[in-house]
This record gives sequence, C-alpha cells and structure tokens, in this order.
Amino acid sequence: MAFPEWVEKQKKRGFDIKEIKGNYYMYERKSRWDKEKKKAVKVTGAYIGKVTPEGIIPVKPKLDTTKPIFSLEIGASAYLFSIAGDLLEELKNHFDKKTAELIWVVSMIRLIAPCPFRRLGDRYQTSWLSKMLPKLNLSKNAMTALIDQVGGSRAACAAFMRETMKPAPYLLIDGSRVTSKSEGMDRALPGYSKSNKYLPQLNQIYIVSASGEGERMPVFYRNVAGNIPDVTAFELTVEDAGIASATVLADNGFAFVDNFTNMEESELDLKYIVPLRRNSAEVELSQIEFEDVFTYHGRAIFAHMEERDGYRIYVFRDEKMRSKEISDFVGRAEKSNASAEKKKNFDPENDLHDIPQKTQEAIDKFGIIIFRTSIMDQTPRYIYEAYKIRWEIEQLFKTLRDTCEQDASYMRDDQGFEAWSFFGHITIMVACRILSNLRQLKLSKEWSLEGILDHLSRVQVVQIANQWRVAETTKKTQELITSLGFMFDSFVT
Repeated sequence: MAFPEWVEKQKKRGFDIKEIKGNYYMYERKSRWDKEKKKAVKVTGAYIGKVTPEGIIPVKPKLDTTKPIFSLEIGASAYLFSIAGDLLEELKNHFDKKTAELIWVVSMIRLIAPCPFRRLGDRYQTSWLSKMLPKLNLSKNAMTALIDQVGGSRAACAAFMRETMKPAPYLLIDGSRVTSKSEGMDRALPGYSKSNKYLPQLNQIYIVSASGEGERMPVFYRNVAGNIPDVTAFELTVEDAGIASATVLADNGFAFVDNFTNMEESELDLKYIVPLRRNSAEVELSQIEFEDVFTYHGRAIFAHMEERDGYRIYVFRDEKMRSKEISDFVGRAEKSNASAEKKKNFDPENDLHDIPQKTQEAIDKFGIIIFRTSIMDQTPRYIYEAYKIRWEIEQLFKTLRDTCEQDASYMRDDQGFEAWSFFGHITIMVACRILSNLRQLKLSKEWSLEGILDHLSRVQVVQIANQWRVAETTKKTQELITSLGFMFDSFVT
C-alpha cells in the first residue's frame, strides 16, 4: 500500500511499517524457513515504535523487576554530569527532552566504557545515570530508532554545534578519515590516506577552536565522501559552521598548486599552513642560512623565511630531531654494512656504504621542516607553533579512536554514520574538557583520560537501610574527588 511521503522517508532496510487505524508503526522484519513451502517466508518481528512526522517514538521500556540492584556506578557518571551537564541542556534546545537525554547518556556511557550500541542498556541499568535521568529506553530496538532520528537530523546537530562553539581563532583540520565497508554507505568511497591504501572511507572535516592558553577544542564537523579532495569541502564546512575565517592545517599530501590556488582565490577568508617535502623545488636546503632561533618545549628551533608572490616559505630545523635523525641514519647504515659482511660473496667495494660520505650528502635534510603559508604578517614562531597544534589535534583524535573505540564505523548506512559521528563529537568535546580540567588542576602527569574514568567508575553507591549511600573509597580516590572539585551530595538523595 502507498504511505504518505513523510512515512516513506522513514522506511529502512530490515524493518516494516504497518498502518493501523490511521497510525503507523514500525516492526522488525524477520524470516523463517517454511518446511512445506521449502523457502524462507517473512514474519513480523519485534515492535520498534510509532512512526510520526518527527521520527520514531520508541516503545516504552519494560522494567525488569525480577533483578534487584544493590549497587550502581556513580563516580564517573557524577563527574561527567558536573563537567558536561550544560551540554545536556543545550541538546534540549535542539531535540525533544527524551531524545536529548538519550543522546547525552549514550555519549557519556561510550566515553566511560566503550561498548556496542546493543549493550548500552545494560551499562545504563548499572549506572547512577539511570537514577539521574530515569526511564530511558536503551534497548536494541530503541537504539535503532534513536540512530535513525539523530542521523536524519543534521540541521539540529549542526545548530547544536554552532551554539556550543568556542571563540576564534579557528583551525580547519583536513579530516579524520574513518573506514567503512558497509554496502549501504553511499559516501564510503576509496580515497587517499597516509598509508596510501585506497580503502572505502568517509572524511570528517573538523573545525577546531584554538582560543585560550593551550586550549584546543574540536567544535564543528562535516562528513564528506572519501574520494572528495579536502580543499573542495573546506568552504562549505566554514559556511555551515557560520564563521568568518579559518586557517587550514593540512598534511603534505595536500601540497598541490591547484589546492593553493583555490584557497588563495576563495571568497572566504581561508588562510593555510601546509608542510612541503624536504626535496621540494621551493627551496634549496644547501643554501639556507638560518637567521632566527627560538625554543619550543625546551628544544632549539632554527628558522629561515623566504618571501614569494603572495605566500611565504618557512624552513625550520629542530636540533633535537636533527640529532635523532642523524643517529638513526648512521645506525641503519652500520647495520646494513654488518649484514653485507655476512654475505657469502661479500664484496667490500660494492657492498659497503661509505657512512661518512653518505651522512655528509644528506646532512642538510636532517631535522628539517618546511612550510608554505599564506599568512604574511606573523613571526616564524607563530607559524611553527600554529602548525604544531595539528599534531595536538591528531593526538586528540587518536585518544578518541583508542580510548573510545571510534577508529572505524560499523554503521550500515549514511544516516547511521551521521548519528555515530554526532555521538562521537559530543564524546570528544567532553574528553577535551576532562583533559583541560586535568591540566588546570596539574593532574595531567598523574592521570590519563582513560585512567581517571576507569578509576572513578569504580566508585559505587549501595543500598543501606533502603537508602542509597556512597560506598567506602580509598584515600587516593577521596583525594582525587576533592581535587576535581565535585561532591556526591547533589547527586545522591
């Protein structure tokens, strides 16, 4: 039968929609083997929820009263609520109350203890989050409905990000590439990656706020097809974020003349800092004379600048990196010579490297970093430190992939990937807040993101005389909670 257009848009593979007395309901579609017909026949599976123009209203959860709960995790949940409760309130400005609470809870649980969506319900039921935000349905079917709703609400997701953006300056990172082999992902297309393996992937273009002393916060993203060159996605990302200007920090795979020309001719205020290869024709390293020097994290950095038509070339030499690269180079040559001497038909004339000569031939390239930039009014130190922020951001993405298990998407379609990305964005926003909090409290050397959440998650509340009470903790845990500046009194009632 023909459904209204708004119902048709919510159809998904593996699910059926039924019309009952003018209302529409979604069910799982399953199949079973019919022995008589000798073929698989379709059967109606579990009820998912009511279909409305605003999305799927999931079936209300059935509370399992047969399993008494005597203790709940509270440490990590309470800490996250204290540090990111404002994001829940902001989500309510763009989603209905229940959806906002589900998005926030899903993001927090996946930060505390990464797990598949189908296991979120169990984590929720054993966490104090189930008391702070009660009666949320995190069943498998409800998660399917939530993913569909959030994935189809890019406008609401973008509005949330614009409202929560930190101040300028903004840096545009040329993407965190996420691999996916799901056949339903239309945008998962083979594209360039650092490993040069053209795997099906999507590219997440990220805008990062670099406001404050050493503060880095990913504030906005767009997902683009994996085969789209980053430069063609930068302008739309800046427009979507509603910002006036940004500086592109790309990798050396971006260093093509057309890319530079496109950015320099852009109607938007797009600056760039892009590394060049050491054998770039832009500079002759043997002729370089370094006229400036400064320190970066206790390392001496020599600097040289050359003016071009509309851009600058900077050459930096990191003395610590230079020393290490020379040692590695000589060590590899010595190892190669030692292996050659063991050959059966060893020929000293042809098999041995002249290590002093080869080292001298390569001496100008050791420790060298070359940048091309359209920024014409800043010092060498500014250019160097600005690009180093990219390394810090890559470490943040690495934290997200390793700690929060966001290295690959297992979503089946583009809509699911959008939802997965939004949950991940909120997760990394909170992760950055935690890391910033640890730095401000001078705890970052003692505690990692994963370590502090794991430690706090061991703090439990227990039922004592029909009341919830915080269980006994070690002195170290008590000192940590005091240092973090939050108390359980406002959470346990």
